[in-house]
Amino acid sequence: MNAEFRRVATCLALISGLPVICTAHAQDTIPLLVRVEDRTRATPTNRVVARELSTGVDREIYRSEGDILDHVALSPGGRYVAFVEVVGPGGARKQRLVVVELSNRAIRRYGESSIYAARGIRMYVWCCGPDLVAVITGGLAQGDPPAGESTTLPHGLSLMDVRTGVATPIEGLRFPLQIHWAGFDSSLYIKDSPDAAPGARGPTVYPIYRYHVPTRALSRTMRRGIFFSPDGKYYFDTGVAEGWGRFQLYRTAGDQDVTARLAVARHHLGPEGGWMPGADHALLFIEKPAPQPPKPPQPGDSTVRLSGPPRPRVFPDRWNLAVDAETGRVIDRFQGDAGAGWKTNAAALPVERRTGINLFTVRRP
Repeated sequence: MNAEFRRVATCLALISGLPVICTAHAQDTIPLLVRVEDRTRATPTNRVVARELSTGVDREIYRSEGDILDHVALSPGGRYVAFVEVVGPGGARKQRLVVVELSNRAIRRYGESSIYAARGIRMYVWCCGPDLVAVITGGLAQGDPPAGESTTLPHGLSLMDVRTGVATPIEGLRFPLQIHWAGFDSSLYIKDSPDAAPGARGPTVYPIYRYHVPTRALSRTMRRGIFFSPDGKYYFDTGVAEGWGRFQLYRTAGDQDVTARLAVARHHLGPEGGWMPGADHALLFIEKPAPQPPKPPQPGDSTVRLSGPPRPRVFPDRWNLAVDAETGRVIDRFQGDAGAGWKTNAAALPVERRTGINLFTVRRP
């Protein structure tokens, strides 16, 4: 690893089963790591664990009676951890947003509804204040919810205070599809449903809105995506629905598409990495094998299904690229799984390697 990267605060390496602590730079607080624990896919995803790098010990902070979906979300100050869990018997399963206050293990649950309900929780993100989370509920269809739904959250986008459970709707949107908190200008950016009616000809336009928290003002912008860099100078778009997974990079000044100047093969570009924490505008991409053309069938070929142990959730041998959005150049290539599910309150990237978890931050390009 070259000088563009430095190890921050504390690194944890597990060597022969023993924790080894490596101190590189002092910090005011000890970084906290949290994740949904199921490393082998052999056990239910029903626990949230926290690891403190000073000890290398995982401690359980929540155990679900059902399943925890996807990754956890740690509030910016590290006070809360949030996640969606699904509980109940098959055919009558319900989902809800769970928030755990880490200092005292206080548990709060919000928006419980049928897992198939039209007003179920679709997306959430910490934003707008130390105790606020933006939540999208429902489907694309507007109107009253079906009878029997139990969620108390408003349809569409709302800001919820996790201390009180009070959710304040953000009016003036058709139905939000993506949301992103941009701390550089204290705004929540929203990709809304298309203006055009279904079946209309021409390219689909997804309007981008900005909700400015200090003034509570909602305005339509000329942006083409919502995922802004920490310094606000660049943003990218990922597409939605069938188009999700594509990656387009824009300069905020003038909304110019600058994807082509990235010195990265196109098949590496994707939304999985996002922006490097603690940097102004450094992108993270996962190296992927080049796509191969399909092989024509050969005489005697047959499909064989092989059984075996569950695939692991952690890929420590994966390679990653850090790319400066300003110059387009690769500023580092490093190994480890940045998508293993660890979330931290430090301005750093948790990377899980065979030797343990490392926290890295990139110097400002």
